[in-house]
Amino acid sequence: MSSTPNPTFDAVLAAAKAGDSIAFEQLYRMLNRRVASFAAARRAADPEGVVNDVFIRVFKNLPTFEGDQDRFIGWVFQIARNRLIDETRHRQRRVDELLLAEQPTTQALVAVDDEALSQIESERLLGQLDCLTDDQRDVVLLRVVADQSLEVVAASLDKSVGAIKSIQRRAIRTLAREFEEIVPEAVSR
Repeated sequence: MSSTPNPTFDAVLAAAKAGDSIAFEQLYRMLNRRVASFAAARRAADPEGVVNDVFIRVFKNLPTFEGDQDRFIGWVFQIARNRLIDETRHRQRRVDELLLAEQPTTQALVAVDDEALSQIESERLLGQLDCLTDDQRDVVLLRVVADQSLEVVAASLDKSVGAIKSIQRRAIRTLAREFEEIVPEAVSR
């Protein structure tokens, strides 16, 4: 799966598997931002919390991991994807309760407004991905947001590279059709 072995990564991985906390921190620093971006793009309620959960699972299961750098990255993103699927299922089952015991302060309302305005553009972009299937969305997010290779995406989603290419092509076609429908609306305004 990997094109060339990476002796530096292999040494860091071996040290982390042996319990070296500095080596584990190197693995964390290598992927934490990309996992957070992936989680945010998948609309996780707490992307940083997802990163923490993912790396706790990585830490617990690292001694049993076998593979090279590409397989490791794929494994980490597979854990992240599974964690996000669990979160989505949990949100769908949970019934939200509105507590009226405490009215929000004006300051809290302003903070919420500011946060909402700062995320509008991101939400619009992410909204464009709603026309994709879950697999298509994950492939686009892993390839573009997380900047992963076809091989890593294939390992993350437990599919062949050929299947990932096919899913990616369909996703791009679907997005192109979606944008064609949006552009005439924007021009006519």
